[in-house]
Amino acid sequence: MKKDLKEFTQEWMQLERKTLEQRRQADEFYESNLMALIEEDFIERNQEKVCEKAEYIVISVGTSYEPIGLNIKLFTPQRILFLYTDKTEKTLNKIVRYCSLEPDIYEKRRVSETDPLDIYREIKRYYLEWNKPDKMYIDFTGGTKAMSAAAAMAGALIDIQLIYVGTNDYLTDFRKPNPGSETLFYINNPLATGPKYPLLAKVYEAWQEQME
Repeated sequence: MKKDLKEFTQEWMQLERKTLEQRRQADEFYESNLMALIEEDFIERNQEKVCEKAEYIVISVGTSYEPIGLNIKLFTPQRILFLYTDKTEKTLNKIVRYCSLEPDIYEKRRVSETDPLDIYREIKRYYLEWNKPDKMYIDFTGGTKAMSAAAAMAGALIDIQLIYVGTNDYLTDFRKPNPGSETLFYINNPLATGPKYPLLAKVYEAWQEQME
């Protein structure tokens, strides 16, 4: 961990958070003093894991912009599909600003936070619209559990790489990872060797028929 990042982290953790205004100031301190250092550290530690640049990334958007922004900065995709809800539109806007994304780089689709089929349809739609690209990733770091599960299942069925940003050092009291602990994870496709369960087999066959 960089010395500056460690020092700023200690200062951020010591800030008062008793009032709404104090919490707002702590968030501003985090964004102004920590995010650039976190990004630099994240890219430095995870760069070797990136064996290829992802041309396309589908991202489920939750209430935190930071981990999604880190992955976009790391992979620098050519095209992005954001799946968001009414509750996470503000997060999406922060991601766009943080990453300085041009309008022609990304698409955004509002989806149901509880209906997996809605997410399946949007991922399928853009997968086909993008001509079934080989270098396509799904980042399911954000979103509700239903959104993340649906995005992960869609990725498994299409057989494209699943990724997310996680940590082994989450600061519960601060509701954030310990700065400098953010890590890129790759998820193996559970269907890579074929569906193992009857229900999954039926879903897999139905999905494959729709992809043709």
